[in-house]
This record gives sequence, C-alpha cells and structure tokens, in this order.
Amino acid sequence: MPTSNSDLYGTILQNHNGSIFSLQDENKLEVTNQTHMGKVHLITFLFTNCTSLCPIVTSNIKQAIEKSESTKNIPILIISVDPEGDSMESRLAFKDRWELNTNWSYLNGSEKALQSIWSDFYVNPHQSALETLARESNRKYDVIHTSPVFVVAKDGRPAAVHTNPIQPTHLYKDILTISAR
Repeated sequence: MPTSNSDLYGTILQNHNGSIFSLQDENKLEVTNQTHMGKVHLITFLFTNCTSLCPIVTSNIKQAIEKSESTKNIPILIISVDPEGDSMESRLAFKDRWELNTNWSYLNGSEKALQSIWSDFYVNPHQSALETLARESNRKYDVIHTSPVFVVAKDGRPAAVHTNPIQPTHLYKDILTISAR
C-alpha cells in the first residue's frame, strides 16, 4: 500500500534537487545529471566487489524494470561508492555477471567528485579498517554503505527513494506513477 497521503510506495522527496555531476561510465563515456533529462530514471549506489547488499539491490531493480516493456529500458545509473576498487574492468565484469543491458550505466569518478554526489544523496560510504587490511593482505573487503534507489522524475529531480528491503513490485509501480506525471 502506498505511503499515507501519496500515490507512491517509496519515500516522497519534495525538495531534493539531485546533484550536478559529470562521471565516466564503464565504456569511458561521459554521463551527467543532464544526460537523461526528460526521462524517468533510477540512481543507486553500489560497488563491484560487494557480496552483501549490492547483489540484492541489483536483483530487485532488475525484477522491477523487467515487469513490462514500458520499463525494461529505463536508464539506471549506478554510482560507485568505491572509486578506487571500481575500475573499468570490474564495472564491465559486474555488468556482464548480472547481464545488465545498455540502459545500465556504472559510473565512477574521482573521490572528490563522488563525495559531492554522495553528500547530495545522503549516502555515506564508510570504508572500514578492513579495507586497509585487505590492501595489505590481498583479501576481499567490504565497504559499509546504504544502497537507496532513487526514482528521478523527468525534470531531473529525485521524486521518491526506496530503501531496503526494496520491494520490486513497489519500485515498478512508482516508476509507472512518476512516468505518468
């Protein structure tokens, strides 16, 4: 059931301006906050070596958009929370592993550029002491972070956010509702 006083299931964002950004996707193409202006699209925050939350979020987004022809090709922007670890190769491998179509863009940039975006979207990746150990011992590490999924309206402003546990059907319905506006 949608949240009270709303036709949306996710948390309504009335005064969120999004973020101004210019990042590179996994094919070295520039993607900006203006690239998908005029189209409803999704923004989420992941990292390629994640074995906990990121696979669940990716799966939930895939399930949501694959519910109909009208949503299966909407743009999805994944913004890295691990700029050092999310190389071109690892982002391409992530997309291949998850069989993500060309409507998915896995974006990365400098830590400074990403910090600004993370701040604008209230994402605070906390790289733990495990990362330092991992670098020194070649072990896997985890970045502790949240993985909200923002539904961005045609005007480029985030209209709703879904947080875990993300319900694919609710996300799908919100995409349709926001697309119809």
